[in-house]
Amino acid sequence: MIQLNQVAAANFHYKRYSLDYFLDSAARLGFENIELWASGPHFHLDYYTPQDVQHLKRKIKDRGLKVICLTPEQSVYPISISHPDPVYRKKSVEFFCRHIEVAALMECDQMLVTTGLAYLDEDESEMWKWCRESLGEICKTAEKEGVILPVEAFTSYSTHVFNSAEHISRMIKELGSPNLKGLADTDVMAVTGKDTIHDFIRELGGNLGYVHFVDGNPGGHLVPGEGVLPLEVALQALNDSGYKGYLGLELLDRRYVLDPEKAMRDSLAWFEKHLG
Repeated sequence: MIQLNQVAAANFHYKRYSLDYFLDSAARLGFENIELWASGPHFHLDYYTPQDVQHLKRKIKDRGLKVICLTPEQSVYPISISHPDPVYRKKSVEFFCRHIEVAALMECDQMLVTTGLAYLDEDESEMWKWCRESLGEICKTAEKEGVILPVEAFTSYSTHVFNSAEHISRMIKELGSPNLKGLADTDVMAVTGKDTIHDFIRELGGNLGYVHFVDGNPGGHLVPGEGVLPLEVALQALNDSGYKGYLGLELLDRRYVLDPEKAMRDSLAWFEKHLG
């Protein structure tokens, strides 16, 4: 059965507060695990030295917390491993590899990766090939550093070549890397409308490595219980499948930024109720 300590707090919606505030908040609420969004203003690597990373690692440990997933900002910044320009792809690969090394330095076992935007006027098979080649290079670094890569399918507004559980499963099979796993986002799959959590469980099986467990209308990435998604059904499906990974609270709606701790507390209350 899924336990409360499998729920991971995240700092996405804490961006109007300091990173220290987020860490104190997560500890204050009783979380053991966090997903760390690596972006400004909190943790943009261009502004961090290896010594800074070690200092942050100590601060996290001192609060009794563990980073279970490092998530670089890859939706806003110019990162895309599906881009037709080889230089663009190379820089994107380097971006991810650098974050993998930092994840390892922080003793974090996972780093989230996505394929980036896909142009509608490019050949689909070519974009898939570019994406596969790039992910292959990223996997080499992940294997070297011992970091798992949960890869997320975006909505169709971002990509039409990597937006389903089948796409994730196919990529895992084609690359054959033991470090490449799948990520299921309950709100993203609802927006895309191609899959349910049952499809992700069926397609990925033991390769389902991480879940972003959030509500939506669809869309919004809301506190569980504040949208219309059948999250009780999703939680039961994960329980029935024997899922042992984490459930990350990727809350993105701006309604939460002024009082992020309340949103996290409300999320925790939903799980306390439904995990019994």
